[in-house]
Amino acid sequence: MNFSTVFNQTLILFFLLLSGFIIKRLKVVDEHLSKNLTNVIIYLTLPALIIDSMNYDFTLERLSNLKNIFLITLGIYIIMILFSYLVIRLLPTTDKERDIFQFILIFSNAGFMGYPVVAVIFGSEGLFLAAIYNLLFNVIIWTLGVMIMSRSHQEDKGINFSELLNPGIISVGIGFLLFVFSIKLPIAIAETLEILGHSTTPLSMLVVGSILAQVKLTEIFYNWKLWAVSAIRLLILPIGVLLILKALPIELNPLVLGVSVILTGMPAAANTAIFAQEFGGDAALASEGVFLSTLLSVLTIPLIVYLL
Repeated sequence: MNFSTVFNQTLILFFLLLSGFIIKRLKVVDEHLSKNLTNVIIYLTLPALIIDSMNYDFTLERLSNLKNIFLITLGIYIIMILFSYLVIRLLPTTDKERDIFQFILIFSNAGFMGYPVVAVIFGSEGLFLAAIYNLLFNVIIWTLGVMIMSRSHQEDKGINFSELLNPGIISVGIGFLLFVFSIKLPIAIAETLEILGHSTTPLSMLVVGSILAQVKLTEIFYNWKLWAVSAIRLLILPIGVLLILKALPIELNPLVLGVSVILTGMPAAANTAIFAQEFGGDAALASEGVFLSTLLSVLTIPLIVYLL
């Protein structure tokens, strides 16, 4: 396995984030960039990415791997959700800090960053399993994730279930139907979705970078709570998942094991900043978390790959 390739892939994502930071600091773009690009991502490129990533032919072998990765991913999210509630109870936080930190602990960058890293390591079959992992990711992030990110200013209103029928959930449903029934989209539509989907990663990193340009970088490196949450996100969670899966009484397909652990070890989801921007969370702190964890992941992802 070429570790320099994995290292370079994570470094590319960080440089994309840095590009958004620079163009905002140099005032090449104005303050409306992040909001406008966020809408483009949420309502156009991210749904395209979800649908495109699930556009595979249905086979019995894939069905078996689908079942395993689905059950493992479900277990991983249950662990991360429960663990996140424990951590935010122990950390002294404000309400908005609590929301951001919990979001970071539950949701990794399994899509925007996970797909290219998995593709480098495992190829197209790894991408198929990553799509199933991301199916649950998208269901949970568009339900629990929206609730977490918006709860600080909606506590008196209760949960607005109409928000749960959103582009992410609809896209998951469409993508799953395409996979189960092996529906082939017309070439023009399929390639349009592919092009739009591939633009999600650079656009997301530009948004995070532009939001980050509005905060003081020194605040990131002196925020011990952010360091603690990043360490849990990047090391404790994936290593814990690896140990649990290795201890299971059944022998897992190495591909299923590898994809599960690597996607769990991704940095904070770019959606952290995007959802904070969209649903009223602390977008500055969210961007700081994405920035720091992405920077540290340049070292931690190759380490996780080595442990595998």
